[in-house]
Amino acid sequence: MVSVSVIFFTFALGAWVIGLYLVGMGAKPTEGGSDPLVTVGWIELIVGVILFSQVFILVQQSAGERVPVVLAGLVLLFAVFFTSFGVALIKGADLRPIGNLAIPVGILAALYVDFLDFTPGESDFVFQSSAIWWGIVFLLVAGFTYGKVPAKVLGWALVITGIWGFLPAVLIALNQRVF
Repeated sequence: MVSVSVIFFTFALGAWVIGLYLVGMGAKPTEGGSDPLVTVGWIELIVGVILFSQVFILVQQSAGERVPVVLAGLVLLFAVFFTSFGVALIKGADLRPIGNLAIPVGILAALYVDFLDFTPGESDFVFQSSAIWWGIVFLLVAGFTYGKVPAKVLGWALVITGIWGFLPAVLIALNQRVF
């Protein structure tokens, strides 16, 4: 499950970086310096590329198992989003199409929760609660790109997403069940 740990860490770092930018940490260019948002864009693009590589690895590792293939579908959604988002930030493009992309990504991420297997108190709670939270955050992204959600609200939601994203990676490292 090394790939899954990489996925959670990568996603968490991507959320963390843009979240801190949106709350104002490192958001202002230094005198004569470049726009930090372009750097954030490159980080988001790298996150997307890493996630694409993990989709390939998950499919290769699946050997007929359901979890890696299903997880690969979810990671593919994030890979497309982060790659597109990174390119848009680097190019200084209109972010409303990214908001439009965030809507199905958020809905589909939330649908990855299997309520029939939801057992509070077990570690699968981490994955399932993350899927619900990601769904909410992606909808916040859409609202932000249309001026309906303040930057700091989305920023703090993304910082929380980053922190929550590190938890599954730590549980995997401790050989705990995540899903």
